[in-house]
Amino acid sequence: MINPPPFPISIGELTESFLSDALGAKVLEFRANRIGEDRGMLGEIFKLDISFHDDSKEPLTLVAKFAAIREETLALAKRGDTHERELRSYDELLSSAPVNVPEFIAAWYNDQTAEFLLLQEMIPADTSVDQIVGLSEQQARLVITEMAKLHAYWWNNPKLETISWLPRLDDQRRRTNLTTITRNGWGQLAAMLEGEISLSSITKTGDDLAKEMDEMLCRTAEFPSTFIHSDLRADNLLFSPDGQSVALIDWQGCCIAPPVFDFTYFLIQSMTIEDRQRLEDNLLRFYAEELERCGLKMSLSNLREVYESSLIYSFAIACSIPLINDPSIPRVRELGIVMGTRSIQVLKDHGQI
Repeated sequence: MINPPPFPISIGELTESFLSDALGAKVLEFRANRIGEDRGMLGEIFKLDISFHDDSKEPLTLVAKFAAIREETLALAKRGDTHERELRSYDELLSSAPVNVPEFIAAWYNDQTAEFLLLQEMIPADTSVDQIVGLSEQQARLVITEMAKLHAYWWNNPKLETISWLPRLDDQRRRTNLTTITRNGWGQLAAMLEGEISLSSITKTGDDLAKEMDEMLCRTAEFPSTFIHSDLRADNLLFSPDGQSVALIDWQGCCIAPPVFDFTYFLIQSMTIEDRQRLEDNLLRFYAEELERCGLKMSLSNLREVYESSLIYSFAIACSIPLINDPSIPRVRELGIVMGTRSIQVLKDHGQI
């Protein structure tokens, strides 16, 4: 259940009394530590260490996620309904799917402002995993197995047709949001990339690229679709400390789209350029095998066609980094450069830019 306002919209407003009501037990105190500040996210995330008045009740560690109170970020979230989508996906869809995600505790949302609060399970994770460094082949295969479970589970599921808040790839709100990001973000991303890579071969303007983005969304939406994450990259994944499992987090972009759409974006943004070039075909074959293992048989030719069709999406998300985050933060700047470089190189590799 998604609760309405009023609710705390920042960590400074969160109180023991509010947490007591949310958790159904009297909270003695809590300590909050910011996490994920430089990971290119749309929210502000805190680890909460909570103790209770009842000594017999074990201390609890949770994650509290708030909307990032930046004008452009809130406008983007409201335009695309991204915050509401994340909360509803946890509440209505993910608890029934055979995919590893944090347990949903409670959520609040203001549809007028796009402010929200999400309380969820804190999953222990390997903090050395870094999108900028890139994932290993073994880590990539773990993620591909998990995404295949998600995609196969929701394939042809009639429930998806009844959910009004879950857009299709070519939904007008999504088209408007992603084309606006591409148009407004390309100039800022290009400035970040200046001196890092050669941009002399890219003569297209932000308007040109936004048009290509819109055409891609309409074209790719015609392929058979399922429920996807849509922002699967290493910074939105939690690998267990032993490296044997992975949890998928940050579901703001979830939508109905061809399953390989997730795979394409994940591969481009989660591996180094060299590893992506070397493993592209092998990992696409592995994805097809994992889908079939989960009961969904798709031909390699179909998967390759959608892969080729959807490459520019990764570029659009790279354009969002300077819009929704502060590029003066060193890692945010580095993330933008890496995401932009990887996106442009894959388009060059496939003759699309």
